[in-house]
Order: sequence, then C-alpha cells, then structure tokens
Amino acid sequence: MILDYYCTDHEIVCCRACISDKHRLCQNVLPLELASNDVRKSALFNDVMEDMTHLITTLNALDNNRQSNLQSIEKSKSTITKQIRAVKSKFLKQIDDLERELTTTLSSLQRKHEIEINKQKQEISQVLVNVIENKNEMDFLSDHGSKNQLFIFLRQQVTNIHSPEVKIQQIVSDSQEFDITFDEKKDVKLKSFGSLSEYVQQCQVQYKPRKCQHAQIKAEPMKYIIGFEKNTGLKLKIGETYALQDVTVTNDNKLLITNAASSDTKLYVYRDCKDYETEITFSSAPHCVAVIPGTDRAVITLHNEKSIQFINTTKMTKGDTVNVGFLCFGIAAGRDRIYVGGQGGIIKTLDTNGTLLKTIEQGSNCIFFMVYNDLQDQLFVRYHDKLLCIKLDGTLLYSKDVSGVAGLTLDRQRNIYFGDFGTSIIQRMSSDGENYEEMLNQDNDINRPYGMCFNNDFTKLFIINNRHESVSVFKCK
Repeated sequence: MILDYYCTDHEIVCCRACISDKHRLCQNVLPLELASNDVRKSALFNDVMEDMTHLITTLNALDNNRQSNLQSIEKSKSTITKQIRAVKSKFLKQIDDLERELTTTLSSLQRKHEIEINKQKQEISQVLVNVIENKNEMDFLSDHGSKNQLFIFLRQQVTNIHSPEVKIQQIVSDSQEFDITFDEKKDVKLKSFGSLSEYVQQCQVQYKPRKCQHAQIKAEPMKYIIGFEKNTGLKLKIGETYALQDVTVTNDNKLLITNAASSDTKLYVYRDCKDYETEITFSSAPHCVAVIPGTDRAVITLHNEKSIQFINTTKMTKGDTVNVGFLCFGIAAGRDRIYVGGQGGIIKTLDTNGTLLKTIEQGSNCIFFMVYNDLQDQLFVRYHDKLLCIKLDGTLLYSKDVSGVAGLTLDRQRNIYFGDFGTSIIQRMSSDGENYEEMLNQDNDINRPYGMCFNNDFTKLFIINNRHESVSVFKCK
C-alpha cells in the first residue's frame, strides 16, 4: 500500500493498514503531506546531507589511504628486491674469493711437489747413467775381452757397485708419493639471505559519526622507535652513596629510583622525570620497584627482609609491608595483580592488597627482574644469562640465552628491551622472541647498565648506568 502517514512516536513512515494494526495507540500520527512540509529547509534534510557528505569524504580518504598503502608496499618490494640482489652479489663474491683461494693453494702445492720430484728424478738419472755405462762395459769385456781383463773389471765392480746401492737406498728413503685431493664440504647450505618483517599499525583514517565529531581527523600513528639520541643525564642528589638498582615512572610522571647502598637505602623521587623532589628511606636495601597501573601506588622489593612494601606515589609515604616468605628481587604489576620473583625461580602472584593468590616455580635460578606484558598477559623474567617468557599460569613460552644480568622494559609495541651488564649493550627483542637487534652499546656511553624504563609517552629511555652510579637519559627517535 502507499506510504502516506508518519508516526512521530516511532519515527517511522507507514501506510493506513499499519496505522490500524500497529499504531492505534500512537498520539502523533501525521499525514505524510503535513509531515513533509518544508522538508528541504528542515534540520533533518541538512543533517542527512551532511552525514552523506561526511561518509563520502571518509570513504574517499579511506580509498586514498588504501591506494597509498598499495603504492608503499610496491615501493618496499622494489627496495627489498634490490637489497636481496645486493646480498646475493656479496655471497657470489665470497664464493669467487674462496674459489681463487683454493685454486691458488692448489697451484702452490703442485709446484712444491713438482720441484721435489724433479730433483729426485735428476738424482735417479745420474745413478742410472753410471750403472748403464758399467753394464755396457761389462757386456763388451764378456764378449771381446780376455779372462784377465774381465776378472779385473769384476773385482773393481764389487767395490764400485756399493756406491750406487747406497745412493739408491737414500733416494728410496727420501722419496714420497704425493697426491692432492679436494674435501668437499657436504653440509654447506645457504638457508637464507635474511628475513622479512611485517610491521602493522592501525589505519590512519578513522570514522566517527558526524554528530560526535564534525571534522574528520587522522589518527595519530603509533610511533615505532628506530633509535636513540644521548640526552643530558639525570642530575642526581649530591652527597649520596649510590648503588642504584631499578627505575620506573609513576602515572603522574615522577621518576622513582631505588638505591641499595648500605648507607643510603632509599627510593629517590624526581618530578617531571628530571628534578629531585624527595626521598624515602627504608630499613633495608630496596631492589626493584613497580607502579600499579591506573593508581597512585607503587610497590618495591626488600629482599633481605623477604618482603615487599607499598608506597603512596602522590604523598610519597610508605604503606603496608607484606612478608612473601623468600628472598625477592624482581617485581611487576598489572591493574589487579602483583608478581614477585626471586630465589629458587619462585614467582608469587598477589592481589593489589598483598594477599597471596598463587605460587609458581619456574626453574631454580634466582629471578632478578620482571616485567608484565598487559597485551598478551605474559611475564618476561630475567635470570642470570637467561630471559624467559611465561604465561601467568607459569607455562614457559620460550627461553633465550642472554649474557649477564640487567633490567627489562617494554616499549609501546611491547618489544622487550634488556641490558647486558657484562658487555655493556642494550638489545631489543620482539615480544614473540623471534627478532632482536642491538640498540645501544659502549659507543653510546653504555657502561655496565642495570635497571631501565621508558617515560609514559615513550619519548625517553632511562638507564641506570656506569656500574650503578648514574642514570643516563636517551631521546627516542
């Protein structure tokens, strides 16, 4: 039937049959002619037109974004193809160099043995000529000489024949049979020139309904850290003895640094991550510190007391102390859980009030540092010479051999940054443990690094450096 009515109660266009069936109790049913008066001047007309224009603009921007992405991938393919060919050329050059080296060595060995053998052939020829001459003379005397002559010659040869015998024995003794063989390496395999990595980020075009946001904007892309630039180091408080262990940043951008020096067992606080503000003194040396996300609370480990202690990061006052029953060093925190690790590979899970929920035994080595990956619900655990990734139930996902002991931290994409106290380097590893690269080393003034952390917007990296005595600051590029 013809749609000739409009029910304002239900905001729907309807026909006469619908009115009698579904809109009998509605008080605001209008004829379509009345409802449509001045529709071209109505706010509804303007809203719908603007919505459509908004949709068209967004779709065009999205289409342009997709086209740009296709072009970017094509450009990347061309660049990577050239890189692969360059790597191939390097390998072929190495193969040619190896061939020349083997050929040169072969020629050298051949010449050496030829000289020695030819020298022995000359000696053999000289002895052979002398023996043949004597043989011919004896044949002649046997046929044409007298008995006396033959007897005299034979007596001479009894004496003379000893000399070639000695020479022959010497030649035989000195002679060796030479041969040259080629031992081909059967297990030579070129498995890969390199590897390809995919980096995925959210499309920069976002859509929000026009009524929520009238101007379509591009989303700020998630910045990927490509390197670091040395910044001015943190100016530490003068007159203190330092054995710095760990560093972290609070939700209101305060830098917390633990000091385990026996004369200054403290937690230092630097506002805006640069200026000294205050300090908290503890009864024993603190090791690691972690901020509970979304709160004004932090928690530290006091390994000598087998305890953890809470801190109010707004007032910078000490809170409750909880005995965890073992020597504890590493600590990490999520929004509703605290994870404490230490001696014997033990990890204890507590709620944010310090109540024990679960105990995990992960190996037998001491856990010095921990960090919680909130995106995958995983823990990264640092032993001496080992870096482990485990699930929250203790299941081991993977283990990596690393050198020494130093701190851990995560960037925005949840890549793992870990230090090496022994070789003075900082490395970055993807969260799946497949790819890692060296980011900082002694050329960047890294010297025996330990604890480390990023600030809240991931623009700076703070590293306890120089054998626990300073805090170096690096700008992220």
